[in-house]
Amino acid sequence: MANKRKNSRPQSKDSHFKKRRQKQEKEDEEDSGKPTAFAGLSTEQKCELIASLSETILEDPNQSFKRERDASVKKEDENSEEVTTSVRLPSKVEQLLDLSRPHKNGGDEYIATLGVMSMLAIFKDILPSYRIRLPTDAERAGKISKETKQLWDYERALLTYYQQYLQLLEKQWERGQNQEHGPSRLAITSMLSLCELLKSGFNFNFRSNILTMVVRQMNNRSCEQVSDACCEAVEHIFQKDVQGEVSMEASRLVAKLIKEYRGVVRPAVVRSFATLPLRVHVDEAQAAKLASQANKKKRKKDKELAEIESELQEGSGTVDKIVLARCQSETLQSVILTYFRILKSPDSKTKKNLLPVALEGLAKFVHLINMDTVVDLLDVLKRLLADVDSLPLEASLNCALTAFQALQGPGREMQIDQKEYITPLYSQLARLGTEENSKANTDKMMKCLNSAFIKRREYSTLRVAAFVKQIFTVSMHAPSYTSVPLLALARQILQRYPSAHQILDSESDVITSGNYTPDVIDPEHSNPFSTSAWELSTLKFHFHPSVQKQADAAASLKLLQMPGESPDRLWSDMKRDSEETYIEFRRVAKNHPLAGKGGRQQHRFITPRKKELTLLEFRKEIV
Repeated sequence: MANKRKNSRPQSKDSHFKKRRQKQEKEDEEDSGKPTAFAGLSTEQKCELIASLSETILEDPNQSFKRERDASVKKEDENSEEVTTSVRLPSKVEQLLDLSRPHKNGGDEYIATLGVMSMLAIFKDILPSYRIRLPTDAERAGKISKETKQLWDYERALLTYYQQYLQLLEKQWERGQNQEHGPSRLAITSMLSLCELLKSGFNFNFRSNILTMVVRQMNNRSCEQVSDACCEAVEHIFQKDVQGEVSMEASRLVAKLIKEYRGVVRPAVVRSFATLPLRVHVDEAQAAKLASQANKKKRKKDKELAEIESELQEGSGTVDKIVLARCQSETLQSVILTYFRILKSPDSKTKKNLLPVALEGLAKFVHLINMDTVVDLLDVLKRLLADVDSLPLEASLNCALTAFQALQGPGREMQIDQKEYITPLYSQLARLGTEENSKANTDKMMKCLNSAFIKRREYSTLRVAAFVKQIFTVSMHAPSYTSVPLLALARQILQRYPSAHQILDSESDVITSGNYTPDVIDPEHSNPFSTSAWELSTLKFHFHPSVQKQADAAASLKLLQMPGESPDRLWSDMKRDSEETYIEFRRVAKNHPLAGKGGRQQHRFITPRKKELTLLEFRKEIV
């Protein structure tokens, strides 16, 4: 009985909707050349009709799904005699769907756009947050209550009209592609509606159909608005999916899309993986998989009980940790495989566009991979960093950051010298001098330096001093919103490594022989102790008071006042101030030379000196 019920369920559902779709397509072909009931209405009347129908459907969806009663219509036959025939009027939802079809509303695309948006608002409001299972023929043949029958009829009608709406959106998107200047307005509205339905109803029926259409348009080159909306919808699923099954399905489709296009995709497509909240390690997922297989063997003994338990689990809304671990493991596998495919791609254009995004995602998920994958990853990163100057700055920094994350996470037991990943950072510091690189990559540079010198212990004093000296030099030329956090980070490094304080001494006190060469590849060969941090003396006269403050504190080895002087916090504050064109300044009030020296202010007035009158002038005044 259980096998019969299990097999009959999908057959009944598929046959029902297949017949519905064939019937709907046949009706559309027949009605395409016929005059419609909306052809004689004006645009204003059609808009009012859409508003009225939408309000009626939202008030009572159950009644709006039903066709109205038969209406008597009088017609004349061949003998000119009046014959009364009955016509079944369409339901409210069918009327609104007809208004959304241009070939049925009089060829008005504006009205069709309004109809599509109205149907979107209606379905977003009435769709449940669970998946509907239609009853089988055996279940319908049994004895059921009146309320149960009404609920089944309502769910069947809801799925039927929802499928018709999705078919309508798909057809309008396909028909709107034959445009010289990109998709039509109706086509764009249809695809945006699919994205909104995916956001609000990714746990409802037909999610696989919507996902397939939306993921396919994530790489749309003709309309950036459609591509951005599809990427945003997929990212929303990654963030909001609790069980992990929808995210697993979406990640597989995105990975398949990137593989089909051979890496020639928009960076936003690959960046969508970074929003996945993956937390399960590969080893934990393997244990969960074994537990799932053991439970599956137990359920085979009693299939009816297992089916009841699965339905109860689905209806309870709780998260199954075993299913979550399995889904996250398969999702992680698809994501890491896609990242490796981009890293090993021989196409230079693919590396230029997608390499920074792939490395950024790897830096986030590298702590979840196993030891064997870490070894392969470090080998690939080592080859990329061998020619670091040819890479974009974002890619080179993400490459080093990924290596640090891998060695501090699953590769912490590996005895590997990290010099090969620290040395390339020395030459990349100078690239922060431009305003474009400073705004986009200062935070990544600080993360790399923090991983190299703060989170781990560096035993080479020359390397520490060389990086501190290079930071001071870059702060001279970089914008103020980059100089301030870099100087704060240099103070933090000097506090951690007292042996590097020698670089703050005067040049007259330096006893090291040789010259300072900052343009070498290896920072240990730059001879940093043969010079001094003279940049701090110049930065004390910087126009920005925050730079002056940090330079003065670095020269005097003042401790950072955390968390107010945290480099990350200073970076965010300074970047916000630069976007608002705000510069903090200190007002200096000077006393007027004629003002009093204290207490109550005295007002002084200069009176003219009296002249002594001569005898001649005195006589003139008398006269």
